[in-house]
Amino acid sequence: MIDEREIEALRRRLERIRIRTDSAWLAEEGRPLLASIDELLHHSVALTFPLPASDVLALHRFMTTAVDRLEEWLPDARRNELAGKFFAGFALRLYLLSTMTRIVLPPGFWRLLTQLGHAYADKEPVRGELAWLLALAAADPRFMDGKELLWALRWIQSASPVIVLYGSGQSQEDGFVMSLSLDEPPEPRAWFFGRENAPRATLFFSLEELAKRAEEEIHLLEGGGWATRRHQEGGLSADGRAALLRELLDRWRYGWQRRLPRKPFDAMAELLVGWEAVLSHRLGLPATIHPVRVTDVSISGYELRWTDNEGPIFFPGQIVAIRVGGDVRWVLALVRWLRQHPNGLQMGIQALGFDPEPVALGQEKPLPAGTSAQMALSVRKAPPLRLQSALVCTKGTVCGPKLVEASESAVGKWLLRQVHFIRFEAQTRDLEVFQFEVDPFMED
Repeated sequence: MIDEREIEALRRRLERIRIRTDSAWLAEEGRPLLASIDELLHHSVALTFPLPASDVLALHRFMTTAVDRLEEWLPDARRNELAGKFFAGFALRLYLLSTMTRIVLPPGFWRLLTQLGHAYADKEPVRGELAWLLALAAADPRFMDGKELLWALRWIQSASPVIVLYGSGQSQEDGFVMSLSLDEPPEPRAWFFGRENAPRATLFFSLEELAKRAEEEIHLLEGGGWATRRHQEGGLSADGRAALLRELLDRWRYGWQRRLPRKPFDAMAELLVGWEAVLSHRLGLPATIHPVRVTDVSISGYELRWTDNEGPIFFPGQIVAIRVGGDVRWVLALVRWLRQHPNGLQMGIQALGFDPEPVALGQEKPLPAGTSAQMALSVRKAPPLRLQSALVCTKGTVCGPKLVEASESAVGKWLLRQVHFIRFEAQTRDLEVFQFEVDPFMED
């Protein structure tokens, strides 16, 4: 966990830092400062939300001071290679901290980064921490939790991306755009030029080579046997790493703004938070239902406002179930992104399916009786939201390509069927989502 005193001490230290362009300064002050931010990042990996208001305010103050320092360091960073590398390393860590803590970066951050990138445009490719930052930011990794974010960064580092930045006179057909007239992260080209009164573009770059590397890695991860694919590395199975890379690949190649139509919405809803609460409610057992305000809606999910600091905790990938207004259906969903504000949380949840059905899973056919098997939630096919039925279960429940699923019918009889997993869909901190088909020829 993070501590406001630790953050404030680091902010005061940052206020005293004045960049110099010699290796002695880097060894004495520069690298120790980056190491201290790395320690803060380590403490932020497994955060849950909402954060205490004192931590939120301390983080806001730290980030404001950090962007002030970046503005002061920019002229040296544009002229001097050593200063430029330190600037990029500091900016990368600030971006990681913002993403992990869900605190929005202060105004000016992306404009400063665009100005640094402009110094390289049409001259030499960028490597190292500036390239890593551009690759992460282009994927808009708000959907990742801390562990996933650091794993993605390590993978990008291992791929050693080399990014060519083009000036505004050398427009590319695809890729990403940055603009000095905006203060925003890299945007997919199609989205940028689809704006009304499109601003002037400053930089263009493509991540197609990195996308190809991700594609190759996905083939390797998915090509192993079932036991290999279930092996954990850094809290992620091979299937989980492949799913994460698939999302990065999709965003690097096609952009992240391909959204289903959304519309403003203002209604109260009921919310079940966490696996135990959702499963208990669906089994007909007591479970706490929380009120929440819905501010935006689409076919694929909802945007919510949460202001209860004494209620349950949230994190990216957490399971929830929501029932909006007078709707009789419960929608099973995953927390997709979070944004921390001093007075509460804003979050986006991605719908998985309607009216999840509790089921028991086992490796062999004789299942009911006491039914000590692992419990899961099943959601049916429901186009256009869901094109294939899926099972949601705790990590480690599924250890083979086939399982027996048992559900209790309305007349009290257990219905048995064998399911065959056809695609791994998602892995979160606690859960996994698998698409499945019912095997019509159940083994004896």
